[in-house]
Amino acid sequence: MGLDTVIVAFFVLTTMLVVANTFAIGANEFVDSTYDGYTSMHTTTMEKLQTDITIQSVWYNSSGNEHLHFRVANTGETKLYDFDMWDVIVVKNDAAQYMDNSQWVYSINEGQLNPGILDPREDMDIEILATYDSGDNIVLKVATPNGVTSSEEHTINGG
Repeated sequence: MGLDTVIVAFFVLTTMLVVANTFAIGANEFVDSTYDGYTSMHTTTMEKLQTDITIQSVWYNSSGNEHLHFRVANTGETKLYDFDMWDVIVVKNDAAQYMDNSQWVYSINEGQLNPGILDPREDMDIEILATYDSGDNIVLKVATPNGVTSSEEHTINGG
């Protein structure tokens, strides 16, 4: 066995070690990113499981401002906030209308513990700043930023 064979064997062995090391580093990065994705998905799922809202009552104020009002209760175990990210959708006579932040206002009831936050077992009133006619069939849908929803049907001046 000559010197040239030893040199070739050295280069082949070095190349194999570099490839193996590259594969090991890539596999480690893959496992880390997979674990991070799983952890994020698990956190989001647990937050959704602990979040729950319910539309408790709907009423229409026909005297005065003639706006639709409804009460949303936090029936879950998660503090809710960032109301600018909430979705409020009104389906009026089978036509859906997405309400942007200028078309509805809210006020939190019993918010002494954490002002501006809808704590568990607290509720808030939402007022839709639109007018409706008597007999309009309305479906209200509210969604939190993490995707938890509640909906309720109401007929204007019909119950």
